[in-house]
Amino acid sequence: MNKLPKISVVIPCINAENTIQKTFDSLRMQNYGNLECIVIDGASTDSTLSIIEKNNDIVDILVSEKDNGASEAQNKGIKLSTGDLIGYLHTDDYYEDNMLFEISNAYIKNKNSCDIFSYGLEIENLSDGKVIMSSFLKKNLELKLNNILFKHAMGHFYKKNIFLKYGYLKTYSNTGGDLYANDKEHLVRLCLFGVKNYVIEKVLYRMRAHSRSNTLSRRNILTIRYQHIEIADSFLLIYKDSLYKYNKLKDFKAHNLSLLFAYYVLTLSTKKLFDTFKIGYEFRGFFWFFDIFYCPAKEILYRASVKKWF
Repeated sequence: MNKLPKISVVIPCINAENTIQKTFDSLRMQNYGNLECIVIDGASTDSTLSIIEKNNDIVDILVSEKDNGASEAQNKGIKLSTGDLIGYLHTDDYYEDNMLFEISNAYIKNKNSCDIFSYGLEIENLSDGKVIMSSFLKKNLELKLNNILFKHAMGHFYKKNIFLKYGYLKTYSNTGGDLYANDKEHLVRLCLFGVKNYVIEKVLYRMRAHSRSNTLSRRNILTIRYQHIEIADSFLLIYKDSLYKYNKLKDFKAHNLSLLFAYYVLTLSTKKLFDTFKIGYEFRGFFWFFDIFYCPAKEILYRASVKKWF
């Protein structure tokens, strides 16, 4: 019988008193015999720390100190981890009951051929539990350059050597703010290096959407689009001599520029609309007229394919 691999779960948190107990409950329900739980708290001022203390039966390491956001907290947790595999569990979210055994089985069978183990996820409203999106098909989750437009950043466990070899999460954007798209940057980086993933075509992770969420709330949609463009620009400088990778990165940038353009059309933001059109045309030339129709249509079709309609 194969020994269970050690799995490290990093939980970054701050002021999560309303959601973190369900996160811990889902981890406890795993009944997984070789689990390391690392909680990195950003010096919470509500009752989060007392809730963590009440769950010390499953918490192996707790660090509570001020940090500069989730990506810095995740990096701290990764460096403290001793597992064969490392994954994240955010305090708005929770695991399906058999999640860690599914990951363990995939790792045992495919550890020599893959370095990342990916799985499906669903997004549900925190207020009423209604599922609004479900994505678990390999065609959407496979780590390849054709997928970088839509690749879900949350659904993965990583071998620790991935971080040692290719670097940790980037914590800041070039504008100096928190890089909300840090997980996207990390996955694009790994994809460009040719790292392979194994996909479990099951929903094993549940995200809960609410107005305070960094990545699922409307308030940060534009910021994340601009950060995707920043990510594309940084890699375009590196891969300008690789025609295939360079063209895929150009597509990634054009896609996000086109979505910004569509947003400014819908919101009648004339100045930003003109500025975005100018940037897009200077970047893509004549192809920009194709992009502004094709890319939003592609985005709509994808979102329709993973939306939970009923």
